[in-house]
Amino acid sequence: MSWRVGIINDLHIPYHSHKAISLALTVFKDAKVNEIILNGDVLDFYTINSHGAKHPDIKETLETELEAGKEFLVKLRKMFPDEKITFLYGNHEFRLDRFVMKECPHFWNILRLENQLGLEKLRINWLPYQEVYSLNKKLKVVHSPPSYGVNGARTSLLKKIDVSYIYGCTHRVQHSCVTGDSGEVYHAWFNGWLGDAASNGNVFSFMKGHESWQSACIIADVIDDYEFHVHQLHLNGNKTSWGENYYDFSK
Repeated sequence: MSWRVGIINDLHIPYHSHKAISLALTVFKDAKVNEIILNGDVLDFYTINSHGAKHPDIKETLETELEAGKEFLVKLRKMFPDEKITFLYGNHEFRLDRFVMKECPHFWNILRLENQLGLEKLRINWLPYQEVYSLNKKLKVVHSPPSYGVNGARTSLLKKIDVSYIYGCTHRVQHSCVTGDSGEVYHAWFNGWLGDAASNGNVFSFMKGHESWQSACIIADVIDDYEFHVHQLHLNGNKTSWGENYYDFSK
């Protein structure tokens, strides 16, 4: 029996794109996914980033960021009451772990992100940063790729040719594939992001190339232990299509 998975990443709440997220989740609903994977950087944690305070006009606090993240997860669970939800922590979630361990390690168990977000109550599974999640024996999901270069998907694939991977983190949409000596084809996907650089440019301006990031989501059909089919949907302009349906969330 096949298993259909919807994958999104890099929402960077509270600096997320409401339209892009609504579009992706609507497509997932119509596609009748069995599982949703949040592949890291769902929250931004800008207030405790290692880059330092870049813009004094940023009003969000750690508390407001956590509340915004929790609000999103509650809505996600209401929209998908029976589907499996898996949260793979990204490097931005790791910001909180790093901060707590440095500043207040004795409060580690209290301040852990899964406790702050109430993941157990929401029936959301979670994995630590960079732990690989296997959809089957040939397709895996993990947040950060081996390469962030211009041709990152290709480079990541050549650095790690063992199975196919779906990555987040880079905020770019890429796909590359190679054929091994055995004739097997290996893939690497970069799945873009669902943030909003246009409205929150002062947050992301310290990152080179933020003006040209792209938005996407993935629907993966896992047929059995070895076969899969990955469909990457581009969401730029908050428009996309799936099957016979065309979606326009631009207005």
